[in-house]
Amino acid sequence: MSGASSDNNVLSYLDRAARRVPDRAALIFDGSDGRGDRLTFGRLRDRVDRVARGLAASGLSPGERAIVMIPMSADLYAAMLGVLQLGAVAVFVDPWVGARQIAAFSAFAEPTAYVGVGRSHLLRLLDRRLRSIALSITSGRRLGPLPASRTLAEIEGLGRPHSRGLSEAAPVEPDDPALITFTSGSSGLPKGTNRTHRFLAAQHQALAAEFPYSDHDIDMPMFPVFALNNLALGIPSVVPAMDFRRVDQVDGAAIVGQMRAHAVSTATASPPFFDRVVEHLKTSGDPPLRLRRILTGGAPVRSEQLERWQEALPETAIEVVYGSTEAEPVAHIGAADKLAAEAEASGAAGYCVGRPSSFVRTRLAPIRRAALDAEVEDLPAGEIGELLVTGGHVCKDYYRNSEAVLENKWIDPSGETWHRMGDTGYFDDRERFWLVGRVHSTILRAGRPVHAQLVEQAAGAGVGDPGPRAAIGLPDPKLGERVVLALERSLTETERATLADRLEAAGQPVDEIVCLGAALPLDPRHRSKIDYPELRAKLLGTPRDRRGAVRSDGHRR
Repeated sequence: MSGASSDNNVLSYLDRAARRVPDRAALIFDGSDGRGDRLTFGRLRDRVDRVARGLAASGLSPGERAIVMIPMSADLYAAMLGVLQLGAVAVFVDPWVGARQIAAFSAFAEPTAYVGVGRSHLLRLLDRRLRSIALSITSGRRLGPLPASRTLAEIEGLGRPHSRGLSEAAPVEPDDPALITFTSGSSGLPKGTNRTHRFLAAQHQALAAEFPYSDHDIDMPMFPVFALNNLALGIPSVVPAMDFRRVDQVDGAAIVGQMRAHAVSTATASPPFFDRVVEHLKTSGDPPLRLRRILTGGAPVRSEQLERWQEALPETAIEVVYGSTEAEPVAHIGAADKLAAEAEASGAAGYCVGRPSSFVRTRLAPIRRAALDAEVEDLPAGEIGELLVTGGHVCKDYYRNSEAVLENKWIDPSGETWHRMGDTGYFDDRERFWLVGRVHSTILRAGRPVHAQLVEQAAGAGVGDPGPRAAIGLPDPKLGERVVLALERSLTETERATLADRLEAAGQPVDEIVCLGAALPLDPRHRSKIDYPELRAKLLGTPRDRRGAVRSDGHRR
């Protein structure tokens, strides 16, 4: 007997919000001066219905996949939710992903429709695998068949309102795919996280419980998933005026202007976003923002960052959220608690991310780069291992990628699927988790693990911070891997000696210090995490002395 039902379709959350608060603003965008456009929940629901009807009239069927490549906007949510209403699958490609990866991701999903901004269709037209997609839709204008066969406005015109009102969401099974988002395609097949209707509903419940909103809140979410959560809750979302591909170049003045103009009370963004906001507040002399709460994550948040934010936002609750594409949230901790915990630990103890959410279960496995065995040892508190999580809002698989499932999931003897976070760390005696690195950034020196974040923290402890740094393992014939500490700036002999003594006192072995004379590579999404594979490729691929990097005398032990 089929379990398909319209109630299983996550669009039902928007239905309920639109019935409860039809005239409340759902999306606010395109203005830092208070004159930005507003789309109410009622109007958004009407528009989603028109898009769904138009897509159906144009040949998109339930279960088929539609690429959606539109920045955060009313068009994005009208298109994405229209696809979901129809019972089809939205394949969302983040704007920070490179063009080659976008083409690979899009083709891999075998879509029957492609919905995107005008410039995204240039990529479609240049890729032979994507040119054959029958239904191409641009959110902008078109001239004949270019850049697409239809505009989103034309699709809406095909879906004129039915005389009997809104269409009901298509019935779906709870475990039918709803949304596919890609994590990384740097090696092997693209990893398309399979977000089912059951998963999205569970994630909404976890987010709503862990980070409750009042009915008077107005949120500014940088992440599309948090805006989806707001739409389910009936909470207005102010879309930040920014280039989502350049989060580290956000115009702090523009964001602060938006927040004031629209009375934003909560915000969710990655650390560089709030760095820019706080920088503007401190340099402009403007009064503090009246933010009730901010949530941040996507990269470790340093103590000095939190201290700056607290000074600039003295009345704001700051929560650091830990999670991943496959599992969000996993844990969170308030700024004051995090600062106190790390001050008490005093030294290279890792980054405290707090106690796990009540919506997940965790276990700690021995660090292993290969697939896990059928039996996994549970490590005790204090020992460093890899974090595994399971729960309703933890993705169980990847779209058409059994290799990624084997590498990133573990099925326990009872049949429960666990996600390997890929992060290494330990639980303290208060059940708080401390991050110390990544499985693939763990350095095996002479058969013993060295953890990148602990080396980096030790290097910055005490007087004379050497600046941005990254610890990485490079092949060594005797040690297996030698520990290399890469710095952006050059060091004097005195600074180098002080740094060497500090690392030795902390018990962190470093075999070589390299001064790059250039910025360390950062992840393309958040622009705040070290891109270790890119750094390794640079250090191994080109002789350092030929690129102008300054080497030490070879600090070795």
